[in-house]
Amino acid sequence: MIPAAASEDPASEALWELNIAAFGRYGPSYPASEESQGNFVPLPFPVYRGTFLRIGDDTDSPIRGRVFRTDRIKLDIDFDLVFGSESDDIAARTGMPDLDLLLELGPELELQFVDRGWLAADAFLAFQVRGAFSWDGLDPAYEGLVYSPELKFAREFGDSGREAKLRITPTFATGGYMDYYYGVAPAFATAERPEFAADGGYLGTEIALSLRIPVARRLELWGGIRQGFYSGAKNEDSPLFTDRAATTFFGAFMYRFWESERRAEAARED
Repeated sequence: MIPAAASEDPASEALWELNIAAFGRYGPSYPASEESQGNFVPLPFPVYRGTFLRIGDDTDSPIRGRVFRTDRIKLDIDFDLVFGSESDDIAARTGMPDLDLLLELGPELELQFVDRGWLAADAFLAFQVRGAFSWDGLDPAYEGLVYSPELKFAREFGDSGREAKLRITPTFATGGYMDYYYGVAPAFATAERPEFAADGGYLGTEIALSLRIPVARRLELWGGIRQGFYSGAKNEDSPLFTDRAATTFFGAFMYRFWESERRAEAARED
């Protein structure tokens, strides 16, 4: 996911910002793949802190719509992007269609149940349901649902803007979503890769640790590590399921070169 702008006093944050950003990751080509790939995306990146629409101001949810929020409960509409992969670069998928970019979106209910508890960290429990759409040019295709509970711990280090997050996320998905990654249609079956119809169920569990570090008023660095565990997954028997554990490294920077005079707090009071 793409990083957020540096943490500041919410009352002083701009309604709009324009940033130069770059995001990179190195990890499995898809869940439970033994093949790895690197992705690097430099891009201009806007930040908007509106009353109902928020873009780029949260590391976990770069795009989200606010539906309901109190001090300890929030309901958002979240968006996420999952990188695609070229099948000819993956031994198990050679000759099969590429895995396109996935756009996932849906509601997330988050409950805060600890305020500055163990190790001075806040603790949250979230429930997420997202529909997934693959994008091949301008032709989107629905690929099913992915849903997960998530346990998250977040700690801020004083007023420095530094923040650490630990997330534990078991994931489940419908048959269509599973088939996108693990299904082998008859046309692509070989002696080493038999036909396989994937079923819905448990996909795997990820544990992620990330750190956000503002290094100057306009510059922020962000990075972390994510470990996926796939033992016991529903489709372990698929010939495309080739690894039971995989590690992903990710990092980013963001430089803010412009911000609006209008502040976000004023937008919330309209």
